[in-house]
Amino acid sequence: MIQESHRQKDTTKTLLALNSISGPVHFLKITEWNDYSLKLSIALCSFILPSNVVKCCSDETAINQISASIPSAYQEQSVRWMIRVLLTVFLCIKACACESELPSHIKILAKTIQIYTIRTFRRVLVSAPALLTAFREEGVWDLIFSEDCFYVGSSVEDIQFHIGTENQNDNVRNNRTATDSQSSYRTDVNILQVEAISFLEFAATLNENTYNLPECSALVDALEHCVSDAVVASILLKCFRVILQLATEQTLDSFISLDAITRVLKVACLQAQGLRNSRNLPRPEITIDRDGSRTENIEMTSPEDRTDHTLTCLKLGVNLLKDYVTISSDGRILVLHNAECIECLFNLFEEESLRKLVLEQVLALFRLPPSSARDHAAKLHLCSKYLENFTQANENEKVNSELLIDLLVSMREIIMMDRMYYQNLFRNEGCFLHIISLLNGTFNEATGERLVLNVLETLTLLLEGNNASKAAFRVLVGVGYQTLQSLLLDYYKMLPSERLLDALLNMLVDGKFEINEKTTIKNEDVVVLLLNILQKSSTSLQHYGLVVLQQLLKQSITNRTYSFRAGLLSILLDWFSIEEKDDTVNVIAELIQIIGAHSICGKDIRKIFALLRSEKISAKQKHTSLLLRSLSHMLKEKGPEAFFEFSGHDSGIEIKSPFQWPYNRGLSFSCWLRVENFPENGMMGLFSFSTEDGRGCSAMLSKSALVYEIL
Repeated sequence: MIQESHRQKDTTKTLLALNSISGPVHFLKITEWNDYSLKLSIALCSFILPSNVVKCCSDETAINQISASIPSAYQEQSVRWMIRVLLTVFLCIKACACESELPSHIKILAKTIQIYTIRTFRRVLVSAPALLTAFREEGVWDLIFSEDCFYVGSSVEDIQFHIGTENQNDNVRNNRTATDSQSSYRTDVNILQVEAISFLEFAATLNENTYNLPECSALVDALEHCVSDAVVASILLKCFRVILQLATEQTLDSFISLDAITRVLKVACLQAQGLRNSRNLPRPEITIDRDGSRTENIEMTSPEDRTDHTLTCLKLGVNLLKDYVTISSDGRILVLHNAECIECLFNLFEEESLRKLVLEQVLALFRLPPSSARDHAAKLHLCSKYLENFTQANENEKVNSELLIDLLVSMREIIMMDRMYYQNLFRNEGCFLHIISLLNGTFNEATGERLVLNVLETLTLLLEGNNASKAAFRVLVGVGYQTLQSLLLDYYKMLPSERLLDALLNMLVDGKFEINEKTTIKNEDVVVLLLNILQKSSTSLQHYGLVVLQQLLKQSITNRTYSFRAGLLSILLDWFSIEEKDDTVNVIAELIQIIGAHSICGKDIRKIFALLRSEKISAKQKHTSLLLRSLSHMLKEKGPEAFFEFSGHDSGIEIKSPFQWPYNRGLSFSCWLRVENFPENGMMGLFSFSTEDGRGCSAMLSKSALVYEIL
């Protein structure tokens, strides 16, 4: 009660004192008030440094000599006293405020005192860096970056705010340029903010400062507070980059303690969201106030300028991340393990102007080798967030095809970093459903087919050489990729294109399709898909596709095996029964003959005889002759009735009977070998038997020799 009574009395005295000077102020000209504010500020700062030093701005050497001659104990006590006085003064100034707005003359006085105080503090630190501890203990950063100083709101009266002495911003390191604006009041208001940031930057990068956590903390807090002011936020981010470059070791430690990168990215996300909102919502020129009056909005900066400032700030935030992970040896792995950082990165990915910068950082995270279970879990989360972008972009009313294409292209780049690892990782996160869903949206006419082809190219890479992925995809879309077939035919309502056929041929062979003796069918489900798409294609495209398939079947037993296993013969017979064009029927008959000669089941034989008996085929003498000729050639075909296929992937002969090695009775295995193509480099292994200590034997085969090696 007594303390409260004293507090009320102190406040009353303060108000009376301020009111006593408010009268004459109104009779002073603005230039006279500026001169008064200037003299008062110099007088106040002269308690720390001589007044001639406070006023002088040119001869830094002389200033440093005078400052160094002052006892450090006196400087420390005067600095502590000054900070405490300012805290009291600003409380009194706030008491003068009417609602939330300060009188213009009070603003001029306050800002003049603040600027001269900050400059004086800086000169003290130049000559006595050890006093930084005293500054911190008295809460200098809480004072400077407070509502009473750094965050003081702007108003039209601030146009009157001018400093009589020359501005000394040489050490702001180009930050001042970010505050330039066509609005004069805007630049003047930022003089104080630039001085404050410059002082903090100087303190954080002092050689004697081995621990700059307080400065970095004040900087991050200021950035979060200025999220809606892109110009000031840009200056703060530039300051961060300078501190990181000049005081690297201390700043990296501070970044980790403060989780600074995450907080910077969160600010960027808020700014990006505000930017998207401003683009979608019209800004009215007339505002209706609570009392019903109409007020015209007069904006000091145009929407275009605000957009440019925000984009600049966003790029600075991402570049700060880039600098951090480049300088810090562990920076990138820390970002990978930080789920909030990953969330923010993909949030920023939606902004087109940032997409290239953000994608560069995301790809760098994917390139990190997983060295632990935690790394693997983080990579799984990264894949999950990456795939979520497909869903978000596809759910919008207007599908962003360009964004989806960029995501697909980058996904292929990621898979190529470590094909099997990322195939499995993306599969485990349900990538096939995300990618197939892209074909189920509303397509942009200009980019629709590009999107379809990119989907197929990405699926091809995801399935390449990975039987587990092929099985998972088959479960999702059905045998013969029925769902994929329906989606493709739904898009190509008229006629499938040659580009689509080329994409399917690439998928058929798990890579780039070329017609040569080494081309092997690797995906039997695509055989069915390809035939069904060809049936809906133009005559010329049908002929091209069937001829290509014919060449593949003729040159390889493996290709014939895959095709028969996929049910190609049954599909060809069904197509043969309804096809009218003679050229197409001839090629289909040849394919029936090739596949049937290789292998045929009872069901297909019954289907052939059913066709021969049907009235529709019997009426076409030529079709009947072709079918009979094909059947005749099947009966004459000579070849192995049974064979093993060693594809090189999970293939070989396994001995399941237990025995002890070396086996005294010996082992023997006899068969004919047929090699369809030899590797371009090296030799082909036939077998390798070895004990744990490395003894044993192996055999390898090249085009010209059989090499037997005893180890």
